[in-house]
Amino acid sequence: MDNVKEAGQKVLVSATVLVVVFLLLTLLISTDSKTTFGSAVDTISYALETFHFTLNYGIFLLFLSLFIGVFAVYLFEFLVAVIRKEFGGVIYMAQTIRFRNHYVICGGGRIGERVGSMLKERGEKVLIIEGDETRALELKKLGFRVLKENALDEKSYKMANTNMAKGLFAALGQDVDNFIVVLNAKESNKNLRVITRCNMIKNINKFKELGADEVVLPEIVGADRMVYLAEKGRKR
Repeated sequence: MDNVKEAGQKVLVSATVLVVVFLLLTLLISTDSKTTFGSAVDTISYALETFHFTLNYGIFLLFLSLFIGVFAVYLFEFLVAVIRKEFGGVIYMAQTIRFRNHYVICGGGRIGERVGSMLKERGEKVLIIEGDETRALELKKLGFRVLKENALDEKSYKMANTNMAKGLFAALGQDVDNFIVVLNAKESNKNLRVITRCNMIKNINKFKELGADEVVLPEIVGADRMVYLAEKGRKR
């Protein structure tokens, strides 16, 4: 789940609980003391400001103060998530604006990681776009430069500075996702060389129509390699 959305849900739930507790406590104090709603609010405010919980319903006042603390923590978490999402991308873009003559890999799975490793062995600069936070951290530990964004989002290509890249690899698991990657990559830089993974033979022409320069079917490549090795062994 998106961090901002998850944090927002926590804030909403905690705020709802806080309001319900506050209203119930206010009504209890107002009814018991036979005072106005405003006076009850003043009583609660005084108790919270001075930590004076020895009044009637003191235990409820204590719970209210705890709920306020929980709400404050979740609100802070939400604000941090929003700042990271809105400004973190800008900061990353500023850092990668001079990142050029590099290869962009969309998808940090087994194929994406292998492609990246081979490119790094040849001294190439590699940037992997990976949306899964856990996988992104794993790739960073392996020494890759990782952009934790959704590879299907157009903004990711600006952040990855694809207009200055050597090429792009679409290495997501589903053909429909790689369709979008190829389309977005070519829209970001029509001269960008795009090589895509394909799972179904019937989709090869579709990839070509979208602008893919090369289409690779891992299963067929693997099968060809196996047959080649078998024939090579027999010739010996």
